Amino acid sequence: MKSSSKFVIVLAIILVGLGVSFFLYHRSYQISKDYRARTSHVLFRVNGDGYFVRIDDDRRKITVIAFPKESFDPVRRESLYSERPLTDLEKIENLLDVKAEMVYYSVLSKDEFGELSRATLGERYDDFERFLKDLSKRGKRFFDVFSVVSWSRKLGFSNMNRYALYKFLEKMGTYAVNFYRAPSLTEKPLVIEARGRQFVRIYLDVEKMRLISEEIKR
Repeated sequence: MKSSSKFVIVLAIILVGLGVSFFLYHRSYQISKDYRARTSHVLFRVNGDGYFVRIDDDRRKITVIAFPKESFDPVRRESLYSERPLTDLEKIENLLDVKAEMVYYSVLSKDEFGELSRATLGERYDDFERFLKDLSKRGKRFFDVFSVVSWSRKLGFSNMNRYALYKFLEKMGTYAVNFYRAPSLTEKPLVIEARGRQFVRIYLDVEKMRLISEEIKR
């Protein structure tokens, strides 16, 4: 057998091996419980402000709701945010009357968000909503399945793993994405003084929140 023929055979075997390896690696993401969940919720906290994200596979859509850091639920009489992001996510779920199979959070400082946006989109962002909108235009990319391993380490204080991040990126680029801002009863934050302490609050409009909840479920 000529050396050139041997080279072609060896090259073919290597390429087949690489193809099989990639298929199995990619398949490991698709069969993970994080990827297979029909509904997923993510609460991003960026420099104090919050962004609730719902991924709905059955409706092939994503809902993003921005909640300012001063958000206050007038019905339950509690601030939306605390030092426990999973508890905060549950408050938002109760407010919207929605649940999900998988729930995640990512609490990011301004610098951590800048590093994440630079890694994923090639530039540092200051506005998280603009980052999400540009992410939705980016679409899914071939090498994301490898990149999410390092990107998942840039999520700050988070329980979001590489499988969840991969699904988030893929669906942001393929599903319809609807953006909302949490409706409030006042345009500007109110300063409340009680027991010698000062509180800054934005009272949420619960009735209008119900309308958003109905949109989510359609």
